[in-house]
This record gives sequence, structure tokens and C-alpha cells, in this order.
Amino acid sequence: MLTVFIEYKLQPEKREQALRLLASMASRLAAWGAREYRSFEGLDQPGLFVETFDVSTVHEYEQIKAHRLADQQFCDCITGGAAKLHVWAFRPAEYPK
Repeated sequence: MLTVFIEYKLQPEKREQALRLLASMASRLAAWGAREYRSFEGLDQPGLFVETFDVSTVHEYEQIKAHRLADQQFCDCITGGAAKLHVWAFRPAEYPK
């Protein structure tokens, strides 16, 4: 299992448009294998958003990352555009015994 984090800052004037798009994000990502989707806004940094969800494979992660970075309608709402839509995947840490 991999946990994916997506981070970006919304342009204040496009906040409502972005939130409308985010309202359907869980179902859109589920179609590509995402589970446990959640979205958060920074308490100390309004407009800064983090999304998190789990996927089973690197392929699912790469597919979702490519789709999100190509989503021009959503990226137009981000300060700095697609270049500032940060997508990372993490796997559970393995500790030595």
C-alpha cells in the first residue's frame, strides 16, 4: 500500500471554482483505484490544501499523478498552476530489527 499526498495553494479569486471541482474528487480518484480520500485546508494558512488517499500499486499512483497534473481546469485554480501541484507517494517505513 502507498499513501499519496497532494499539496497546493489556491488562488483566492478561484477558490469557489476549485471547491466545486474538489467536491467530486473522491469519486473521480476512486475510479483510478484511490481509497480513503480526504482533503484538508491549512488552519494557519488559509488556501493551502492537502489531499491524502491510499492506492495499492505504483501504477495507480503514477496514473493518478498524471491525471491530476493534466487537469487544466483544476490547475488553473492553483497559484503557479500545475508546476505548484505537488504529488508525493509514501510507503510504510521498514525498520531494522
